[in-house]
Amino acid sequence: MFRVLRHPAPGLFAVALLAASVPAVLAAPAGAQAAGVSYYVDAAQGNDSAAGTDSAHAWRSLARVGQTTFRPGDRILLRAGGRWTGQLWPKGSGASGAPVTVDRYGDGANPRIDGAGAVGDTVRLADQEFWTIRHLEVTNQAPATSTPGANLKDLRGIHVTGSAGRPLHGFVVDGVNVHDVTGEVNWISGDTADNAPGIHFKMGWDRSKKTGGIVFDAAVANPGAPAAPTVLDDITVQNSVIANTSFAGIVVKQYSGDAPGAVATGWGSRTSAGDTRFTPHTNVVIRGNHLSQPGTAYGCNGVYLTGVRHAVVEQNVVDRAGTSGIEAYFADDVTIQSNEVAGTTPKAHGADSNGIDADKGTTKVVVQYNWSHGNGDGILLCQFVFGDVVLRYNVIAGNTRYPVYLHSDKASKAKVYGNTLYNDRGKYLVYGYGTSLTSTYDISDNILYSKVAGASLTTSSTIRYDSNLYGGATLPVPAGDAHAVRADPQFTGAPDYTAGTPQSGPRLTAAYGLRVRSGSPAIDRGVAISGNGGRDYAGAPLYTGKPDIGAFEVG
Repeated sequence: MFRVLRHPAPGLFAVALLAASVPAVLAAPAGAQAAGVSYYVDAAQGNDSAAGTDSAHAWRSLARVGQTTFRPGDRILLRAGGRWTGQLWPKGSGASGAPVTVDRYGDGANPRIDGAGAVGDTVRLADQEFWTIRHLEVTNQAPATSTPGANLKDLRGIHVTGSAGRPLHGFVVDGVNVHDVTGEVNWISGDTADNAPGIHFKMGWDRSKKTGGIVFDAAVANPGAPAAPTVLDDITVQNSVIANTSFAGIVVKQYSGDAPGAVATGWGSRTSAGDTRFTPHTNVVIRGNHLSQPGTAYGCNGVYLTGVRHAVVEQNVVDRAGTSGIEAYFADDVTIQSNEVAGTTPKAHGADSNGIDADKGTTKVVVQYNWSHGNGDGILLCQFVFGDVVLRYNVIAGNTRYPVYLHSDKASKAKVYGNTLYNDRGKYLVYGYGTSLTSTYDISDNILYSKVAGASLTTSSTIRYDSNLYGGATLPVPAGDAHAVRADPQFTGAPDYTAGTPQSGPRLTAAYGLRVRSGSPAIDRGVAISGNGGRDYAGAPLYTGKPDIGAFEVG
């Protein structure tokens, strides 16, 4: 149901940010405009006793907005340059084709709403649907203390949630800037001996990983007697900048019922691919955002999707996050494509540092056309219990530990083809160990290149290598690769490890130095793979003549 997009033009992000500073309010659909009322809010000159229906008679406070139940097509317009402290929680719902819209009016900076660590959610929607939130600056930072981490709390910037036990539809977050949210870090498992101020281990499913910049989740009114699930459907987060938020930048998470005293529902977790209790959120798009965590030791995920079905994560930059740049967990039908993920490191006592992770209980995951560089692990395949994933036409370079980390259970399977792995920092190219080597991995048509001598490639009876090119320093070529090509791939240059900015967007072309020259031994030496997505990393069609090895089809 989702269209595969080609790489964005270099100016895409700049255009999006420019649009966020345009004084005029973006027009809603004609039907919504005709049906709704515009309400104006001015922090400096407004009056809560005024009608609020034109800029000369604007309301003043967030509290006044929160006392109002809005209807389909209504617009809540905050004065540009205005600053508010507290919580924005407007009531009511829109309708299909006529959402309620929060936006800005006038000249100046985007209106700023600061939760100041005093409210759980700076912007909140609960059991509401058909809302569009645009062009806000949102923060929720509790004051620091002399003890690092002691100010971390159950905090979010923008929070969309529900517990009414019915589907809720139609959420768009567009062109916002969410930053400096001091959310606590709660891990699902681990050892409580590693607890620290603001960091807690062995918290279980529902009490973990739900703080940060923009969070979509669900709950139940009575954990001891849960009724029907609340499913959030049709979620889009796009063209936004999220920085220095913890636990994560963007989270989508379903309820499962594992907290003390709760009755297990299984809605957000799954025991098998066909688990009928699994009731995920649906139709999620995370597109064209810039997420970075350089200023916090507690920013542990860029994008975290769990309890979802039908999701696309594309054209984002995730820079200097902790644990995982983009992670799918208990999810089905997720495409992760055309993202740049860089500089992921361990944070908040977490064990991982991967660019992209297809994790526990994930099925029909496709990871394609991504530029993963300078992380600990380039891409982690961690499909515990069960799962299936396709990893194709990515460029993975400059990672310090494992460019491709095989870490799945026996019931999982992975196809890894058409990628270019460039190792200039670590001791491995493809790595796995223990019971993870009983999972089935099909590894073909990849350029496996190392500048580091002796870099290893893990083998086992369930790992099938075929038609890969092994180049650079001497590599231990797997004996099972009957069509191995041992040669210099003849790259046209070297990769550029400078990460994309909010203005540039993902610098996918920075990997183009790892294209191969005409006459390269990678050309026409691959094996044809059906259902290959139809294009290579750079957007060229597959195949031109016989298949080429690596992420770029030369012809």
